[in-house]
Amino acid sequence: MTSRTLTNVVNEQTITFNALIYGYAGHSLVTPHSVLQQVWWTDEKIDATVTKEFVTSRLRPNERDRLEQPVAFGDGLTDDTYIEWILEKAKRLFLTLVESGVPDQIFPVIDHSWEDDDLPLPLEEVERLALSYERNDQLNYKFHNTQFTYLLRELTEGAHFDYAPNEVLPLEYVHSLPPAVALQNWSRVHLPKKPNDVFVRRKISLGGAVMDEDLEMDFHNDVEASRLVEHDHIAPVWASYTSKGNAYVLTNFVGQHTLKSFIDHRKPAQYQRLQKKDRYQLLLGWLHCLADAITSLHQNGLYHGAIRPSNILIDESNAVAFSDIGSLGSFQKDKRPDPQEAYNYGSPEANSSARPLLTDQALKKVDSSQSRKQSISSHGSSAGQSVSSSSSRAHGKTKLTRTTTNNSLSGFDFGFTMSRRTKTTPTLLPATEKSDVFALGCVYLDILTFLLKKKAHDFTKHRSSKKKVGESGRTGNSRTDSSFHGNIDKVRAWMKVLEDTAFEHDDDAFRSIPHILDLVRAMLSQNPGLRPTARDVRDRLFGILVNYSGIMDVHCGAHSHDILVRASTIDSDAASTVASLRTSNSGSDSASSSVRVSSMTNSTLRDSSITESSTLFDDSASIRTINAEPLKIAISPSKTLPPPPTAHVASPTPKRFNPWHRVSSRVS
Repeated sequence: MTSRTLTNVVNEQTITFNALIYGYAGHSLVTPHSVLQQVWWTDEKIDATVTKEFVTSRLRPNERDRLEQPVAFGDGLTDDTYIEWILEKAKRLFLTLVESGVPDQIFPVIDHSWEDDDLPLPLEEVERLALSYERNDQLNYKFHNTQFTYLLRELTEGAHFDYAPNEVLPLEYVHSLPPAVALQNWSRVHLPKKPNDVFVRRKISLGGAVMDEDLEMDFHNDVEASRLVEHDHIAPVWASYTSKGNAYVLTNFVGQHTLKSFIDHRKPAQYQRLQKKDRYQLLLGWLHCLADAITSLHQNGLYHGAIRPSNILIDESNAVAFSDIGSLGSFQKDKRPDPQEAYNYGSPEANSSARPLLTDQALKKVDSSQSRKQSISSHGSSAGQSVSSSSSRAHGKTKLTRTTTNNSLSGFDFGFTMSRRTKTTPTLLPATEKSDVFALGCVYLDILTFLLKKKAHDFTKHRSSKKKVGESGRTGNSRTDSSFHGNIDKVRAWMKVLEDTAFEHDDDAFRSIPHILDLVRAMLSQNPGLRPTARDVRDRLFGILVNYSGIMDVHCGAHSHDILVRASTIDSDAASTVASLRTSNSGSDSASSSVRVSSMTNSTLRDSSITESSTLFDDSASIRTINAEPLKIAISPSKTLPPPPTAHVASPTPKRFNPWHRVSSRVS
């Protein structure tokens, strides 16, 4: 029988210590009695620790007298004593030597004028410190690893760090999981000594152990593009960093639910805590907030491209926000793709099955153009190239645009194809601002269905239909299509159900629903040109909520993110705006010991929607010309609504939004 050592004794101390070793420190079922806090050597802690008394206590009595002597290399260059040099220039060096077991070596180290600014030292440079009389590789290796403990680089808002493999990441895990399963792979962390400031951390692979330079550049450009737009309802990139072949982004919008999981729960606890009137006003306010966020994107020359319930987050205080900008590819890599959802919420023009004006002749021309462009690399410096051809002699003005590089943000493939031909055909009509409006209208119907206590499953079942697949005449080749664009008549029938249900309620909040549904009908137009802009949607929603629901304090009602520019300066499209970010390479190296604080230069931003030069889909018997007139909202004559409140609220004057001025700098 072996002797019983201290580590074999099971008590509170050993349980907690083992939990710390194996990564389970903190309050838990294993250690409910105590919490072991990790020691973080921040600047404040180092300054508070390394004092004259601390230095003296770590040296032998015969070495302490030397602390008050001038440094050996002075010779008139400096009057500093050893203790002054330590306290002013070598606190981290001294701590590293103490932890390595050779604090007395601080004197020869200072004699060679080493200081904290020389850290971190590569392993081959550590030998120059002469920490022992004979070569001691184990001691040198220990010093090399220990130095990073005292070189903690804390993340700050708006900064980017490239951490070396040996560096200590200044983050602690938060041991809690959100109710939404889809969000549980995004870890929650907090900064050292700040447990209440929780962040969501997203991990993006950059090629593994050997970092891919192209992927890294794409990541940096996407982060910079996302910072073009600051909005309360778009989860911001608070900070970012790279480490061991991966990139990470931190956001301070901590989602508990996606809109999909929120609706599927039927009665989320955070929603049930609200009074009924507050619930109704909350959901109606979401409609306006989401529209304001998309408006801000469009005004900054960006589009979302992936508006659907799984990309909308809801935090514990019931605030709503988009998880990211869907057209930025780097932010989509850590998500579990759902091609079916992307197809269901996609616009008619963004799906191959809904392109009746595209002829076989046009497809052949695009395919032949593609074969002539095989030399274009997906990692080229170009942000995208366009190939234009006429769909037929009769439609000479129709332009087909395809994206040839994965760096471009001008195209978005919804990923749902049913035939061999469509899989090899490029995205001919990329997602645009009008596609965003269509998808936003679909999301609005989901929210209104939840508001009126209808089941999302019933809505999906109501609009589903069987679609034939393959050659005509075959039996059994069909699939269930529950998309909005593929079943628009059934979607409109569901809107009639919602409208009838709204008339059965007496609450003021429901008086706005018929008006909102009329707006949604326009947003879901099969013809992109007949849809209102995101700004029109937002402005009309603001008027509806104020005049019919009596919501006087509409969140985002100040429209402070609007950009006031002259029409003469609006001459660029979203693709060129974001492409400039991809091609304007800083060229600076990504050394592990550098910090990059990214900021953007001034650019002229747009205030209008992108107009497609594609043939419009016919919504009825003929294609109508869209003028600049405001969309008229009418109520079915068979129904009557109570008169709106008499109070008139003037729309506040929007403020000018200034984008960040970004200046790239590196600090050694």
